[in-house]
Amino acid sequence: MAVIHKGIGVCWGVSSSGYTYTASATVLRVKGTGQSYRKTANKFECKNETGETNGLVFSDQRKELTLRCYPSDTTLALAKTANVLPEVGDKFVVTDADDADLAGTYVTEECSKERVNNGIATFDIRMIEYVTDLSATIA
Repeated sequence: MAVIHKGIGVCWGVSSSGYTYTASATVLRVKGTGQSYRKTANKFECKNETGETNGLVFSDQRKELTLRCYPSDTTLALAKTANVLPEVGDKFVVTDADDADLAGTYVTEECSKERVNNGIATFDIRMIEYVTDLSATIA
């Protein structure tokens, strides 16, 4: 069913349209059901002689994205083939034309798979994008 906006416009649903991982650009065949995004950094507080904070230094800025999704493809056999998580450390590229914050080249930090006897298999994939692109593997 299509989404119809009335009264006000809102950002609705998961907008990312593509996920690829590893240096070989393997397409992750999934349907996104949720995304959690945050910007973070290390913080150092500068103190004066009385112990009051009089300055802040932020360093090592990074973006963290957690993707909740399920493996999917055009046939059951292909969906079963898609039921493979990326490896920790894999380069992970997110394509998102609607949300520039989410689009980027990340490093896979952690991932998990959940299977139940009455539902679909789901993935949780947590990734980080650093200011310096660390996605390439050094030989």
